[in-house]
Parts: sequence; structure tokens; C-alpha cells
Amino acid sequence: MRFAVVSDTHDNLSAVKELADALSKEKLDFVVHAGDVIAPFTLKEFERLGVKLYIAFGNNDGERRILTQIAERNSWEIGDIVEFPGGVVYHGTDKRVLEVLKKLETLVVFGHTHEVLKEKNLLNPGEVCGYLTGKRTYAIVEDGEISILEL
Repeated sequence: MRFAVVSDTHDNLSAVKELADALSKEKLDFVVHAGDVIAPFTLKEFERLGVKLYIAFGNNDGERRILTQIAERNSWEIGDIVEFPGGVVYHGTDKRVLEVLKKLETLVVFGHTHEVLKEKNLLNPGEVCGYLTGKRTYAIVEDGEISILEL
């Protein structure tokens, strides 16, 4: 199984387009988004990948109803905490929820901090937007091996 993990796109449309270009060259089973898509037009960029998305709502996602409509139209999964093959994704705004999820024997993907973290069963791919760290990062997970890549 090979999939991409992204987070915190924050409406940086040029970064999302660059990300979509990079991901379209990969042979992916699906994409996991750990939240803060923000606006529906940003999510639409992922439609061209032609793979299933598993999306956790972030604390800055304002148009949840429209984001949900886009997800449902594409048969994607979206919610506060979403299971995907091999793991679960949650934005990460409540550390107590993260502590509970860490107890699962599966990959726990989260975002929110904008900083890359690979630790035991935890993965934060950093930020696609590049606003806080100056780095636009994402992850590729293949058969349990995690690679952090920079746009």
C-alpha cells in the first residue's frame, strides 16, 4: 500500500497545485489530508488526482458543509476523526484526543502544529502551505515506511 499524507494547505493555491502535480506522478492508493483545507476551491485541486481522499476537518475549515458536499460527490471520507486503510487521521487540536488515539496500534496522522513529526505510530507531515515554517512538506507512506518530501 502506498499513500500520501498532507496537512495544513491553508488555501495556498499555488502550493496545492504544485503538490497535486507532484502527487499525480506517484502511484498512490489514496491521499490522507490532516485538516485545514480551509476553502472548497482548495479541495477541488485534489479531484484531478483520481484517488480517494480521507480528510479530517481542521480548526480553520470554515465551509464544512460545502467541503462535505465535495467529499461526498467524490466518494471521499471527511469528518473530525476519519479511519483510512492502516490508520486514523485527526487534525490534532485537542491533545487529549491525540493521547487516546496514540494508544491505538495503528498509524495516527495529525496536523495543526505545521511541524514534521515521525514518532512511533504518530505522523505529522508538516505543512503544505509553508506559512509558519517556511517549508512546504508532505509524506509518502509505502508499506509502513515513511518518507518526508519537500515541494
